[in-house]
Amino acid sequence: MVTRTGIETSLEKLDSGYIDLYLLHQPYGDVAGAWKALEDAKADGKIKSIGVSNMTPKLYKELTAGFATKPAVNQVECNPLFQQKALREVLAADDVKLEAWYPLGHGDKSLLENPAIAALAKKYNKNAGQIILRFEVQEGFIVLPKSTNPERIKGNIDIFDFALTEDEMNSIRALDTGKGSHDPEAPGVGEMLLKNYKIHD
Repeated sequence: MVTRTGIETSLEKLDSGYIDLYLLHQPYGDVAGAWKALEDAKADGKIKSIGVSNMTPKLYKELTAGFATKPAVNQVECNPLFQQKALREVLAADDVKLEAWYPLGHGDKSLLENPAIAALAKKYNKNAGQIILRFEVQEGFIVLPKSTNPERIKGNIDIFDFALTEDEMNSIRALDTGKGSHDPEAPGVGEMLLKNYKIHD
């Protein structure tokens, strides 16, 4: 099975006896079989925690209903413009954490240059990205800001010397549009990924 091979290949490349967190990246194909392989690897001590990615509330309810164990996390697109409020309610019921990709909105100027965020950046002597990441951490998200720039990486970590007030948090919560750049349920998305990428067998 591709999933088992992927786990063994990952362990070999990492030169490690175990992996802290392993995610089922796409909710298409033989999800149940792939998840069982992750559960088996976890039982064998090869993986400490297992999770899923790109599961909407509908996909999460449908696909995890048959899982013997619930995911530790669901990694999805999430940032102040797309706060995944409905999904967070579903995940909270199973104590599943939301892991945010595109936590900075993929460089969206309407987010990074938003007046509410700019005002907070000035108040706390931080940049817009740091305000956004601080908001997400306070909301309880696991955040994955991507950068190859050493100064930005350093800045992304430097968010623990201040805290946003509840009013400030609410001002950012109000930015939510409920729309992201990727819809896992959009017609043809699953078929396209299964055709062009080896997701799992």
